[in-house]
Amino acid sequence: MAVQGPPITINELIQLTNVGVPLDQVTWSRVTLTSDKWIAVRHGNKEDNKRSMALGTKDGTDAGIPVTVLSPKDGSISYAGQTTADFVLMNPSEPVIALKAGLRLEVFNVETKSMIAKTRMDDPLVYWTWVSSEYIAMVTDHAVYHWNPWLKTGHYSQPEKMFVRHPRLAFSEIVAYKADPSLKWLAVTGLTPEDDKISGVTQLYNTDEDVTQCIASHAVCFAPYRFHDNATKSTILCVATRDVQNHGKVHVIELGPYIPGNFAPRNSYDHIQYLDDKDHYDFPMAVHVSADLGLLFVLTKYGYLYLCDMETASCLCFTRVSVDVIFTSTINSLTQGILGVTRGGQVITVDIKKEGLIDYVRDTAKKSNQADRLERTIAIPVPASNTH
Repeated sequence: MAVQGPPITINELIQLTNVGVPLDQVTWSRVTLTSDKWIAVRHGNKEDNKRSMALGTKDGTDAGIPVTVLSPKDGSISYAGQTTADFVLMNPSEPVIALKAGLRLEVFNVETKSMIAKTRMDDPLVYWTWVSSEYIAMVTDHAVYHWNPWLKTGHYSQPEKMFVRHPRLAFSEIVAYKADPSLKWLAVTGLTPEDDKISGVTQLYNTDEDVTQCIASHAVCFAPYRFHDNATKSTILCVATRDVQNHGKVHVIELGPYIPGNFAPRNSYDHIQYLDDKDHYDFPMAVHVSADLGLLFVLTKYGYLYLCDMETASCLCFTRVSVDVIFTSTINSLTQGILGVTRGGQVITVDIKKEGLIDYVRDTAKKSNQADRLERTIAIPVPASNTH
């Protein structure tokens, strides 16, 4: 009998070069994916990029290089314009775009082309992102700020300083910023090249306690999740690391405070093994949670996907989903899989074959407890019977 492969499908949704994006401009600084609703692309030639550092007229589209906003699922274009911004980010749920040019930031409604807010930072940003539909998070060399563009206090609102960066991040390249839905738990992650490896550090900050802590990690995320024996959801911190040699860990940590009616907060982990070749040092780039399926996705720089169980952190399977670097990704809200953009210009969807997952976990991975949990969680469609 042939060995059953991982129950995962990989499909190309669109190719960015087919919508006018040059392949050499399919990079993290030009192609941004804040949710599965939009991809924002800033594309043009080098001469275009040398133009004014200002954002331009009141609609931010009077000159500069092309900006295209399109659906990652079918490639349909919802906005096309010009800007002199050096970075653009679509709001994860609203038709709103944030533009950065040097120290200046402006937020526009792309449908009405009206300005929502603007601000100017004192220090350059080394990383920024929409951390929710309301807030933009901004990281400088020294601190982390949150900005609510919709907040009106007589004039445009100003960013609020959340916490100071830890010295352990001083020489790191900031690659991610995450927050739980309540914005009580915050995390900034930096990577540092060290000899023949890449080290990762994440600074955690709790706004209620005003406490910060650094942990070794390459990628983290927060997610609301209800364990099967708990009465209500709790906040979960998921952590993926690469340690010595080719070994790493996946942690699933239930954060406090204790919620009455639930069991005591739990902390689970499992070991995973990375597959290097002579030219590539692989490490986790992103962690995503499907709360509906109770699954944790760990995506590595060189295109490997590790699928883990949220209840136990146990690694259920792994496979390579792309031969190119996947530099940005998010949860596919429709399928509960992963949407990602590769350096080859592909927008791909990586999905779970639900019908085969339970059998694979039970028969191939030999993890019956996890298979039983999945069987209770995943609703498999029952084919309609032909009755007359």
